[in-house]
Amino acid sequence: MMNEKNQWVFGIDVGGTFTDLVAVNKDGKMVSTKTPSTPDQSDGVMNGIKKMAEIIGIDVKDLLANSPLVVHGTTVATNALLEYNGAKVGLLTTEGFRDEIEFRRAYKESVFSPRLEAPYQIVPRRYRVGIPERLDHTGNVVTKLDEEAVRRAVRGFIQEGVEAVAVCFLFSFMNPSHEIRVKEIIQEEAPGMFVSLSYEVLPQIREFERVSTTIVNAFTGPSMQSYLNHLDERFREDGFTGELFVMQSNGGSKMSFKAGNLPRVAFCQVQPEE
Repeated sequence: MMNEKNQWVFGIDVGGTFTDLVAVNKDGKMVSTKTPSTPDQSDGVMNGIKKMAEIIGIDVKDLLANSPLVVHGTTVATNALLEYNGAKVGLLTTEGFRDEIEFRRAYKESVFSPRLEAPYQIVPRRYRVGIPERLDHTGNVVTKLDEEAVRRAVRGFIQEGVEAVAVCFLFSFMNPSHEIRVKEIIQEEAPGMFVSLSYEVLPQIREFERVSTTIVNAFTGPSMQSYLNHLDERFREDGFTGELFVMQSNGGSKMSFKAGNLPRVAFCQVQPEE
């Protein structure tokens, strides 16, 4: 049972140089500190917790055991994206649309330069597979999902060492049944595989925006999952029984440290057409 007198709510932000911590108790007293960030960000976080405990004058285990909430901002996903050091990703999309990620609405940083290099391909073309299936703009099924094609694709991904799968079908934000079924098949064929579904990540109009965001979520998801699970384990070992929330890109937060419950980008309003 928590001791209300020693309850502190934490805000923790990991930056490239320093890890900043703020703690507030029920009386509104605020304490802050910082510590150098570390390659394993959980080391910097735990060092900061220990430093905070010294400032407050309480044992680390007592401090964490009586903390009901930790809100955490981390650069794990940002670093993975900037360094192109994320997971090996495979993409499943509607047949005929696997190159949407390269079309990018025909946008080029330098319109008149024929020598402009293409952006780094998070998902090389050989790992993009079109699946026979189709929904219309209202979400009605036009072509049934080819489940055998999904299984063949997933088995191919396994052979190629793919670590995460992004799934983005046309108009899935109007009817996610095909994406949901694909996730079930992936879990049957490759238990433990990280799966990013577009209807969960960005359920809104505009195909390129959805597929690119879903791919980024798959690219950074495994490292986020690994880090948050590791951080949670370290917290629990020191007596933490509260809730760990992670800051999202929309400025909100989400309780997240278990597989399948990772931070997502902001959910947007669904539109009636693709």
